[in-house]
Amino acid sequence: MIRSRHLFFYGVLQEGRGPDGGDWPFLRGLGLGAPATAQGALYAIPHADGWFPALIPTQARFATIVYGTIYEASEVDIAAIDAFEGADYARQAISVDGWDGYGDTQADAYVWTAELPDGAEPIASGNFAEWLKETGRPAYAGG
Repeated sequence: MIRSRHLFFYGVLQEGRGPDGGDWPFLRGLGLGAPATAQGALYAIPHADGWFPALIPTQARFATIVYGTIYEASEVDIAAIDAFEGADYARQAISVDGWDGYGDTQADAYVWTAELPDGAEPIASGNFAEWLKETGRPAYAGG
């Protein structure tokens, strides 16, 4: 039996958040998505081409619920996503609630592994899209 792969996206890789409000071309083959949450600390990282989020998984007292989307991703080119995310992120399995309504689905997420840069801002709500709207800042759209 082939195990399906799930990906949890919490920022600019979610559906409709690519350049010009479309999808990122390297996400072809991404399957069905559903709203989901994970535990962690979420930060907004400044970049010359807009802001992007950084998830730091934690169960500590400063953890929050991080909102995103879980996707069935057995047909996606994972190497292309790894390349897009770059060296400051690592793809690792985390527990995600929301896929099947029962919680504890394992999904790969891109978690931040570098030091937080100057200008990084915590996102207390755990919702990157909401933070963008509240602050009026632009999302990263490639560069």
